[in-house]
Amino acid sequence: MAVCALSLGALASGAGVAVAAPSTPVAGSAGDAPSLRPAITARAAAVDRCSYQVVRSDDSRYVYSVSGVFGGGTRELPLEKEDDVRFPGGWHKVVQVDACAGGQAQAPTALRVTGRLENPEHYEPSVPRTIRSDDIKPAASSAIPKAPALTSVDRLDAATVRVTWKPVQGNADQVMLMERKPFYSSEIGLWHPYTFQRDVQAGATSMDRKLERDPDIPPADRTHAYWMRVVKDGFVNDLRAEKPITIRP
Repeated sequence: MAVCALSLGALASGAGVAVAAPSTPVAGSAGDAPSLRPAITARAAAVDRCSYQVVRSDDSRYVYSVSGVFGGGTRELPLEKEDDVRFPGGWHKVVQVDACAGGQAQAPTALRVTGRLENPEHYEPSVPRTIRSDDIKPAASSAIPKAPALTSVDRLDAATVRVTWKPVQGNADQVMLMERKPFYSSEIGLWHPYTFQRDVQAGATSMDRKLERDPDIPPADRTHAYWMRVVKDGFVNDLRAEKPITIRP
């Protein structure tokens, strides 16, 4: 089953963007009363010495930031990478932030996610202007899974390619072939690049994909791109390390 990795595609395919807590524990105790639970559920792990991955729920009314707790103070961390990722329990926003920006060397003791209402004038005063997560203690870097490298994208015929990758190491919860290709949106009446997440069967190391060859696709948007993604125990591989292989029909 192919599900688009962007929210428009998720809705178009009948899948919703999940805001409920995923299956593994996140910040906030399950025993808390609903009124005491944080408005943002999130988990975090160290990707390496400087980079941290935060997996959080999402409310599109808000603009989010991630801060690190350093000693007695906090500092907002620059964004490295961001994407919507379909986990086994639903869709979540995945961001990676840089704790070493500006020459900083100290590791944060905790991370905090803050959301600020983007257009407060459009909402009733009862809608919170600011929402927050609990303090999140990052898990060790071993929590971040490794995605297998692509080995080739070979043409089988004029309209078909076979994408091949190395075997997946370890037991992943979900393995996906990421495919970015031209997509026709009937809502706007245009072809434009779109990213899909294609589930991979256990043990598979290749998948055949059809190329979009419609003559109405703008020349600048004809490129197809492929890369691998792995989800395990509530985290996704290092998004910065994803290296697409591109091909034109």
